[in-house]
Amino acid sequence: MQNYVPGLEGYIPTAIIIFVIYIAANVAIGIWGMRKIKSADSYYTSGHSMGSWAVALAFGATCYSATLIIGFGGKAYDVGTSLMWVAASNIFFMTYLVWVVLGKKVRKLQEKFGAFTVTEMIVKRYHAEALRPILAVVVAFSMIAYTIAVLTGTARLFEVLFHIPFFWALIIVIFVIGFYVTTGGIVSTIYNDFLQGIVMFFGILLLFLYVYSNTGFVSGYEELGRKLGDVYVTMPGKISWWGLVSVCLVTSLIPWGMPQIVHYMFIARDAKAINWAIPIVTIWTFIIVYGIYYAGPMAQLILGPGVHTDKVMPTLIKTIMPSLGIGIVLSSVAAASMSTMAGTSLQGAFAISRDLCQKTFWKEMSDEKVLTLSKLVNIAVIVFSACLAYLRLANIAEIFMVGAAASCAAFVPILVCGLYWKRGTAAGAIWCAVLGFLTVLVWSLLFGAEGQKAGGIHAIIPGQIVGWATFVLVSLMTKPLNKEFVRKVMS
Repeated sequence: MQNYVPGLEGYIPTAIIIFVIYIAANVAIGIWGMRKIKSADSYYTSGHSMGSWAVALAFGATCYSATLIIGFGGKAYDVGTSLMWVAASNIFFMTYLVWVVLGKKVRKLQEKFGAFTVTEMIVKRYHAEALRPILAVVVAFSMIAYTIAVLTGTARLFEVLFHIPFFWALIIVIFVIGFYVTTGGIVSTIYNDFLQGIVMFFGILLLFLYVYSNTGFVSGYEELGRKLGDVYVTMPGKISWWGLVSVCLVTSLIPWGMPQIVHYMFIARDAKAINWAIPIVTIWTFIIVYGIYYAGPMAQLILGPGVHTDKVMPTLIKTIMPSLGIGIVLSSVAAASMSTMAGTSLQGAFAISRDLCQKTFWKEMSDEKVLTLSKLVNIAVIVFSACLAYLRLANIAEIFMVGAAASCAAFVPILVCGLYWKRGTAAGAIWCAVLGFLTVLVWSLLFGAEGQKAGGIHAIIPGQIVGWATFVLVSLMTKPLNKEFVRKVMS
């Protein structure tokens, strides 16, 4: 193992220049996207014009945010190498399988109903208008929780690398994202996500190479075992088996039950674009997740013990990389954060403005008015999330996992069954969403955000059990939907 640690002097000006160039590109795309917005359809779905590369990298950049790089990189530092299994589950279940199982079917169902949002598609699939406000509330809650986690991770990075107060770091992030998301909608978001996916790929690859040059690979793992004990390099590591399974589940289920990610399947040009997106995003994901879950534990050798979880990755980047590298990796983490936050804040705004306001309370509202309302609500969601992020009520991973678990409990059963099971009913969908969502909240309040008081059983597990069981049982006990309607939907 090499113990070389380069000097830190002088990295800030170079890193800032690289980052400013990157931010300028984001703003320019926002201005360009604003000119492309002609209607509510183009703001919400981009007119279904995106090809495979844009869809694949946008999906990847939104799935893997500062929550992964900062939050779970820090968690791997604490827990050990057993989180490599999380990386494996993310590649297969979170990326490859979700596109194979959902991709073309979601795109086809959206086209049949002309839905602007995932909630709208599900409501029409089950003929259940009563489901709309329930799912809208779930989306708003989950997206705000997710946005808080992402904002916290990005601001932490700025705080450590540039020595600026957490408050001003938040201001920088919300200004840039708020501008391009609000002005350009999904069009700006997709093209910025495409750029961000490229930056993330090379940034994480660069981080991996620098960590490898300091620790080695096999030799690094051997030294981890000698210094920290076998528990750090064996299964399940410093957490319980239930804890490890919970982390695998909550991270891998994200795209199955998070509307901001399923929404990217709406915008694909056609089935061919989806077919090509699958291998692209799978390879991209492999580099990203293994890079992070490798770097996290190796930080124990470079930084030593005792570093705050949320500051592990920023400190590691600052310690081992030269100025140019810091600028690139900073941009990659900012890219991850911005792409995810753009998607989450946009979906939160969609849920409130379209699903609640236009479709539930003020049905006479025109698409032009809801477009304006969406932009205003998007700003409000970002500012509100920033205020809560500033309070730093919990660590990044905890905030993220509660929001993701709540959304997945409500959405995964009714979305998957809506595509593959003809017997699902409106009552089943309604009770699934309500009880699944409440199960996650109650479990988290009683036993901790990560199941600390329940043997590491995270709320994602009871949430999924209750959600699936409720949907199936209630559907079997209630009147089925019209057979002709179901036949047309499922054909």
